[in-house]
Amino acid sequence: MRELEQEMLSGHVEGQTLKMFIHMTKAKKVLEVGMFTGYSALAMAEALPLDGELVACEIDPYTAEFAQAAFRESPHGAKIRTEVGTALETLQKLADARESFDFVFIDADKREYVKYFQILLEKDLLVPGGFICVDNTLLQGQAYLPAIHRTPNGEAIAQFNRVVAADSRVEQVLLPLRDGLTIIRRLP
Repeated sequence: MRELEQEMLSGHVEGQTLKMFIHMTKAKKVLEVGMFTGYSALAMAEALPLDGELVACEIDPYTAEFAQAAFRESPHGAKIRTEVGTALETLQKLADARESFDFVFIDADKREYVKYFQILLEKDLLVPGGFICVDNTLLQGQAYLPAIHRTPNGEAIAQFNRVVAADSRVEQVLLPLRDGLTIIRRLP
């Protein structure tokens, strides 16, 4: 049995913020890249309309089952579809099925953030005018330290922040919520 690490949880404030974003954007189809225990997935699902759907990607079968048990206890859990596997494989599978999403939340392997972002745009997984929220974009300040003082994840986040800021297909803002939450809008 894998031990669940508390610092990997999105937390109440972030969960409620994501729920509010779903309400504000009127999203009907949501993608979560990195589900963990399912807290943020359930928070977002609460804001979805009855015919809304959230696809949650999780690499670890144990945490996916843990989350699915919580989903079964919630009146909103039926709106959530879980995909177990690596995020990159799942994103490709969704692209091959020509799925698209109004809203995407990314909180997974920091070293793959740039690839997730590029696939979402290049494979049209994110609709024009859609939003991506990305967690941990401050990463305890590491992204803004000199490169010599960054961990591999800190370097990955610094690179991600540079890539997004330079991409003319999007506009973005970084909120200092918890460990940094970047909101990205795909331009129409």
